[in-house]
Amino acid sequence: MRSLLSGGAALAAFRSARPRRRHALPCVAAALALFAPAVASAYDSLAVPCADDPLQCARGPLTFQRKVAIPLELDFDTGWVPPGSPLQVSLGAAVYADTQVSLSGALEASWPEALALKAPGAPDGGAFSCDVGLDVSAQGRISISVLGQDVDWTGDIPYVPQIDFQVHAREQFDAWGWEPGITLESSTALQRVASVSLGDLIGGSIPGIDGSFELDIAMDVAARYTTHRVAIETLDQATVSGGDITLESGASSVDYLGGPSVELNVRPEGSVRYDGTLHLVPAFGVSLLGRSWSIPLADIQLAFPHTEHEWVFESERVHVPLPDLALDKQEIDFGAVGVGQANVELVRLSNTGEALLDAVVTTDDPESFELADAALGIDPETEVDFAIRFAPKASGEFAATVLVESNDPDGPVQRIAVRGIGVGDPEAPPGGELAEEDGGCACRAAGGAPRGSAGGRAWAVAGLSLAALAGGLRRRRRAA
Repeated sequence: MRSLLSGGAALAAFRSARPRRRHALPCVAAALALFAPAVASAYDSLAVPCADDPLQCARGPLTFQRKVAIPLELDFDTGWVPPGSPLQVSLGAAVYADTQVSLSGALEASWPEALALKAPGAPDGGAFSCDVGLDVSAQGRISISVLGQDVDWTGDIPYVPQIDFQVHAREQFDAWGWEPGITLESSTALQRVASVSLGDLIGGSIPGIDGSFELDIAMDVAARYTTHRVAIETLDQATVSGGDITLESGASSVDYLGGPSVELNVRPEGSVRYDGTLHLVPAFGVSLLGRSWSIPLADIQLAFPHTEHEWVFESERVHVPLPDLALDKQEIDFGAVGVGQANVELVRLSNTGEALLDAVVTTDDPESFELADAALGIDPETEVDFAIRFAPKASGEFAATVLVESNDPDGPVQRIAVRGIGVGDPEAPPGGELAEEDGGCACRAAGGAPRGSAGGRAWAVAGLSLAALAGGLRRRRRAA
């Protein structure tokens, strides 16, 4: 659209037709969240504007949880102890752990240095719990001689229960639990888990025998969870260009080639290590025909073998809405315009993204190329028509660059080359001084008509009509 306008009528009408973007943005983070895509998607987390920088940062909340029952590879037998004793026991134990780790935090994407990534953990956003239990089995052996008679017996001690002997520990911590990790430690006092009468057990096969078997157990347990990395991948399961985040203060990045949004898969990866000692204290004694035998009390200590398991969470997919600016012109030739006259061109700014676009428009020659608005806020999937006015104040060639600086991640600065030619000289009114119009512009109405004349009023009306028309085109929602 092109027209010769008198003075600043069109520019003023453009400015009045549309409110300026406010620089103070109360509750802007909550407001921008309304621009999020309404259609359900496969993502797990929708990033919303950051509270401290809502126009150039988005934050997607993350929650992870994993629970696994892990055998600790402590499944062994003590063998017959004490060696060489007429009374011996053989104890077996299998240790297992029910372990759960929960983590919460966020993926934070910021721009225009697209796209910088951080993964802050939430204060008190981690929980680590571990329940360690065991199953115990026992056998007894008797090899004694009474009055020249050898008495031998070997068998299970069946009344040792398959106990649910649990050591429970839980710790809350700040996510993510980087090195040195989060350690749980717990110990139990000795607990009697079995007391069996041997007379009832083997009295039928060895008349007159009496005695008992008792077993006390205690356990010292330590478990440690450590996050080694926060893995960030694109949808094709490739690690982002900036790599995984491996430090508490670490950062990453992903190549961004444009578009209304980006989606990334995020997951913490770590390990759980278990250490501990199992204490078995058996007591075994028999009496037969006035004689007694027993084994001395002993603390049989069984150390857990080194046990470490990888701990990889299921990925969470984060959808990050972004602004995306497109201009319908990169170059404008205003042609020849008489000195004291004006020519207006419209540039369409389209936000094809999913987040609010914030733009500031400037020119390096504001005297010759005037702008209708210095600041614009463009909603997602919305177009705005922006006016540039060429008003030469002298004859000659003019050229300038209009900069459109925005929060578009891959195009934060876009340029429009503008040029025009001023022709003729302004006509001086009687008395030899130039008339001033609209804020000091030394110009006259088109055709040399002074302000207030019929010709001047006609151009003003034409200019206002053009401005009203352009103002009606300034903002429109893109067709779905």
